[in-house]
Amino acid sequence: MILYKNKEYHFFNLLIFTAIIILILYLKTEIISIKCPYAEIGIKCRTCGLTSSFKKIINGDLYNINFGHLLLFGAFVSQLIIRPLMSFILVFLSDFKRIRNIDISFSIILFGYAYIQLILH
Repeated sequence: MILYKNKEYHFFNLLIFTAIIILILYLKTEIISIKCPYAEIGIKCRTCGLTSSFKKIINGDLYNINFGHLLLFGAFVSQLIIRPLMSFILVFLSDFKRIRNIDISFSIILFGYAYIQLILH
């Protein structure tokens, strides 16, 4: 069975999917606020406000959201569709290496583009 042959890949997809769900659930709660270590010592970094922006986006408040933050959030949320889809596709296809390489390349390009936009804006 193909699912058994690619179990590490499926497990990796499950881990990423679960981590993103946990991130979204964390941001929907008011439990603890993560503070930027750079901001704590007075240094401004390009990713400062990322957690706050993600929280605003999840709550539907898109006013004054940095374009890079929005793209990076979109990249994370897209993984909620891509990870299960890739595992599903591999159940029916036997060309594991090609599909895996396309998946990895696409994800690197997606996150790379979003991160570059974050840094540039």
